[in-house]
Amino acid sequence: MQRLLRRSVFVLVILLINALGLSDAMPRDNEQPDVAVVAALDPAAMPESAIPIARVATTSRSATSIRFPYVPQSEYLPTHTNYWEGRDGASIDYIVIHYTDISYARTLRAFNIRASDVSAHYVIRGDGHIAQIVHEADTAWHSGNVWYNRHSIGIELELDQVTNPVFTAEEYYAAAALVCAISAREGVPLDRAHVIGHNEVPGTTHTDPGPTWDWPHFMWLTSLCAPPTSATVHASFVSETPYPTIDPDDKALVSVVLRNTGATAWRKGTAQEARLGIPGNSRDLAFLGDAWPTPERPAVQQEDIVPPGGTATFSFGVMGAVPGTYTIPLRGVVDGGAWMDDLGIYTVVTVR
Repeated sequence: MQRLLRRSVFVLVILLINALGLSDAMPRDNEQPDVAVVAALDPAAMPESAIPIARVATTSRSATSIRFPYVPQSEYLPTHTNYWEGRDGASIDYIVIHYTDISYARTLRAFNIRASDVSAHYVIRGDGHIAQIVHEADTAWHSGNVWYNRHSIGIELELDQVTNPVFTAEEYYAAAALVCAISAREGVPLDRAHVIGHNEVPGTTHTDPGPTWDWPHFMWLTSLCAPPTSATVHASFVSETPYPTIDPDDKALVSVVLRNTGATAWRKGTAQEARLGIPGNSRDLAFLGDAWPTPERPAVQQEDIVPPGGTATFSFGVMGAVPGTYTIPLRGVVDGGAWMDDLGIYTVVTVR
């Protein structure tokens, strides 16, 4: 009887709540704040959750759905203060990585308040969105060192206990893609002597990007998109198949393995694709070729991606067109980037 009475009371309470409409007054998970109302309030006095900055869900670094090269969003949100026009003739030699210690939204506000005396060229939100605040040709106030400000580009990554408590995969990928693009534009070498943390600027009292920033992982990511140049494209010889001897109208397969000893990955089907070429782009021996990509390029890498330290296999066919002994000189190349080291590689084709 008592159990029946308790159930009846519970049902009555539920009916009263529905009748009064209290359940409709509870906020729904998918509801967004009214931007028109929020904008009329004082942002400095608002809780972080009420700041009208669009965000998407962040993703763990272990997520398998994220692939590189990452294509980040970009937005130009220039500040009108806290920077110097131009660089007083200084070259851009460094990229400095920071974290915000406050939210993305508060960071943008701070960069537009003259009293803050701070800015950066870029801010990366936790979801990988990039905002450009200062032109690369101008000097942002980010490192606390005038000389380094003149000679560097500053990148802030959102790290905030409320909005983004850990560095996300999107931040790593967006930062790597951005650093690669800066390197291509400005010629900054992608190594730890030129891509540094705020804590490495002489005279600084800052510790960012801090111990949770994974430098080896980040620099590995930059190697996947580093622009191919004479400074980043290098190779060493690993192995080669025996020189083929064939009869007229017969065919043979030649394979050469090279190790990537440079600072940029070889990525098949992109501007970073490694190929096996004939030095001087000579086409004189193209009559021996069996399905070569072009008369002066016998082969392209077989692997989709070959990071620094990895090996690539280049296989190509030859056919016995005319009897004789022919020496085909070979050299690795990233077209539009650079020839690889002259390793003295060649194959000798004997047509009996």
